[in-house]
Amino acid sequence: MRPRLFFLLVASVATISAATRPAFAIEPEVTSDTSAQFYDVRSPTGETIVARRRLTTTLGVSAFDLLGNREPDRKGREKLPELTFRARLRYDPDYGPGGGVDDPNNFASLVPGFSRGPVDLMYAYIEGRKFAGGWLGFKLGRQYMVDPLGWWSFDGASVRVTTPFYLALEAYGGLEVRGGMPLSTPRFEQNGVWRGDRSGYDASLYPSFQPSQIAPAIGIAAETTGFTWLHGRLTYRRVYNTGESTVTQFAGGLTPPVHYDETRISQERVGYSIDGTLPDVLGARAGFAYDLYMAKMASIFASVDAFVTRKLTLSVDYDYYSPTYDADSIWNFFAGSPMNDIAARANWDITDDVSAAARFNLRIFQTQTSSFNENSSPNIRTDADPNYYPSSGATFDEGGYLSITQKLGENVHGLRSNGNFGKEGNRVGGDLFVNRVYDGRYLFEGRASIWHWEDRLREGRDATSYGAVAAVGYRLAPRSKVLFEYQADVNRLVGVRNRAMIWLTVAVTK
Repeated sequence: MRPRLFFLLVASVATISAATRPAFAIEPEVTSDTSAQFYDVRSPTGETIVARRRLTTTLGVSAFDLLGNREPDRKGREKLPELTFRARLRYDPDYGPGGGVDDPNNFASLVPGFSRGPVDLMYAYIEGRKFAGGWLGFKLGRQYMVDPLGWWSFDGASVRVTTPFYLALEAYGGLEVRGGMPLSTPRFEQNGVWRGDRSGYDASLYPSFQPSQIAPAIGIAAETTGFTWLHGRLTYRRVYNTGESTVTQFAGGLTPPVHYDETRISQERVGYSIDGTLPDVLGARAGFAYDLYMAKMASIFASVDAFVTRKLTLSVDYDYYSPTYDADSIWNFFAGSPMNDIAARANWDITDDVSAAARFNLRIFQTQTSSFNENSSPNIRTDADPNYYPSSGATFDEGGYLSITQKLGENVHGLRSNGNFGKEGNRVGGDLFVNRVYDGRYLFEGRASIWHWEDRLREGRDATSYGAVAAVGYRLAPRSKVLFEYQADVNRLVGVRNRAMIWLTVAVTK
């Protein structure tokens, strides 16, 4: 989308917000974040491989207390209805070279689905709370949902009934936000299908690039409420695919491509999470997400935090993850092995100003290097490195980090180090950083780092990289600032890499 259209959208949002303001006192808020990037990635011979001229800006508009229910007595106001409007828009263009990547007529350099200036309406909704004597709440518009099934976004309505019996019930429905639709990105849709706007594309051109169509969705949830020490949520979601889908991915041959054009399942999942806290003693949380379409567990997580002293916390984490895909995806027909992550953490407030954090993590996963049918074919092997392709079974990767941070008012200094080790390769390094504020307005940030990595799959790709970042800025207001940042990295694989960025953050509250 062109910049002029973006600014027209911005003006429209601001106008609507102003037009809906009645005579009584509304609490409006406008926020904006802008960053510009200018850098090239060059090969050791000096040839430019990647050139970036990017501008990312967001505009947020909020209006609180639309009903004007102001009461001097806070206790008496708790059951009065509340109405709020929130919206956030993001514009993320790439002005770098590479003509033809978004032109269907330029097949040589075409990247289907690429948009040089995408505009994303991140969310825009009206929210009501404490209606019907405090029982009813609702949201109407584009909204995020964060629950045991992960982050998700849809256009529609959600209704929440909060009972006095420590239980809240929720139902929602609408259309899943998908790439290729107006003011949308594919950020939160299921993976495994390449979708987008096929306007202007010949039917035989990139048949695997599917046309994006509406995706109806429904969901229900139940969760505890009113407890300060315990919270649980059970949720179910189903999303449908509509429109035409290409079943055969390759054009040409003896028969034309086969298409399927019926309403069908995109995803169907159920999840549960629970977390509880015993003050000054223990905190724990656990949950899972189950894929009903694939009939397998998609994720399991659990963590325990022990508050040993007021300054020392010891923790243990477990995460299980198995990849799942949209029901239209061909990846559902391939085998996939899950990953298991186990970690132990410690956080220690050494003094009021100095804190330290450490973590050790172990990743366990399975590598399939032999045939699924022992009688059909010999084991799959490679001559690259027999240590990289062990026999089928569990593979273990280790890692960890250590950080020490000092906070003196707004000034922060510290040291961070991190390492990951396994049969596939190693990466280890760290950085020193400093963030300082002078006279409450002048900003300075700096970082120096050194990293070494080794890739055992590709010989000769090990390297040590040295980097430095310096930034200076000025604080325009308590929540507004401008910052200029320069970064330089040096290693033997890419030579010298430079990047310059300009950040502008503005927040206005009345």
